[in-house]
Amino acid sequence: MSQLIQPETLSVGVARADITPPVGIPSAGFAARGPLTRLHDPLFATALVLGDGERKAALVTCDLLGLDAETVAEIRAEVQRRTEIAPSAVTVACTHTHYGPDPYRDTSNPMVVAYRSNLIHVLAGVVAEAAANLQPAAMALGWGRSGIGINRRERLPDGRIVLGNNPAGPNDEAVGVLRIDTLGGKPLACVINFQTHPVSQTGRVDHISADYPGRMREVVEGLTGTRCLFLQGACGNINARVMEPTYESARTLGVQLGCEVVRVWEACGRVAPTKPQPFAGLDVASRMADLPRIRYGSKDNAAELVRTLEEELATYRAEGATGGRVWWAERRLEQARQAVESWTTGVLATPVAAELQAWRVGEWAMVTTPGEVFNEIGTQVKAASPFEHTFFVGYANGSIGYVPVPEAYPEGGYEVLHASQVDPGAAAILTEECVRLLRQLGHDGG
Repeated sequence: MSQLIQPETLSVGVARADITPPVGIPSAGFAARGPLTRLHDPLFATALVLGDGERKAALVTCDLLGLDAETVAEIRAEVQRRTEIAPSAVTVACTHTHYGPDPYRDTSNPMVVAYRSNLIHVLAGVVAEAAANLQPAAMALGWGRSGIGINRRERLPDGRIVLGNNPAGPNDEAVGVLRIDTLGGKPLACVINFQTHPVSQTGRVDHISADYPGRMREVVEGLTGTRCLFLQGACGNINARVMEPTYESARTLGVQLGCEVVRVWEACGRVAPTKPQPFAGLDVASRMADLPRIRYGSKDNAAELVRTLEEELATYRAEGATGGRVWWAERRLEQARQAVESWTTGVLATPVAAELQAWRVGEWAMVTTPGEVFNEIGTQVKAASPFEHTFFVGYANGSIGYVPVPEAYPEGGYEVLHASQVDPGAAAILTEECVRLLRQLGHDGG
């Protein structure tokens, strides 16, 4: 169930900041939904800083849909200015709640611009606070299971793939729990890795909410007395099992997941040994992966998509539409035009750059990607990891859209036809590069 990681020199600090946006800000997730009209529950950012006497690293989890690489770069630069933690040792991960603000896309909206600018300083500030709170600590790992998610690629009788329920589809139910205590046995932090889209309130809800991860956090913190960080996993094709236009669905799922986390936390036991264990130190590494850009299978397919999107965008503009709907259509149109040009010239379009990052502390490791990665990919990476305990984290250090498995492309569906930037070969590259990065941090150094 658990493995002790009690490095003699490990220090940990944790801090939290409120990142709730103002009511009226454009929403993120469900692109055509419009502004967020009221506050249901607050959004938070929680920072965890680890040090081993020689180096420090910072992990920040945010109740946001996602952040682009440029914003992450500015956050890292500000963190370095305040703490001297190197940008390469900072991870910014998002829970992927669909009931939060647009944090960067609509640069014509003053609320979005102001929110982004403030967010950079708030996140750097919470890392600085966590770094100032460093104290000797120890860790234990545990695993549980939760069935609050379900594969969402449902096949209709006519063969079409829709966003529905596919109980027979792949679904990793593993719940990873990293327990961190002070050397005196006081709970300090709980880091959770799980994979399910935070969409339990459906696209009809337009209030601010952290969705089920927020309620899960309340349960865990209320019962353990510690700070909780939620790391969203490979949930690209996994939705919440219960989806209703009310907060009750988020509450129910959050309580279920939270109770499982607490069960694992308690099974790990207090981490306060008196005898230090061997420890190889804290390591963080990163690499860039170039993922092939999507070409839609043929020139004809890409050209037809261009025509469809040009008509769609013209309709939006005639209606005076703004915000997420227009941004999304423009983005897809540009991508389809690039695909047509690639087929015409025979020159592959510029690949999609994805920053992959990995952490290691003893036998615990995590690897992060900026994508909405299909569940099967995360499972494969964890299975191939050289470490006994590996967390796979999506929605971190940028936003590149969906990374489906190859067999999903001929099936179609939202993830492939509407929200992916990458071609079928991307899944294998992402998997291989994640495993290679983990092996780089392995005991053999290979």
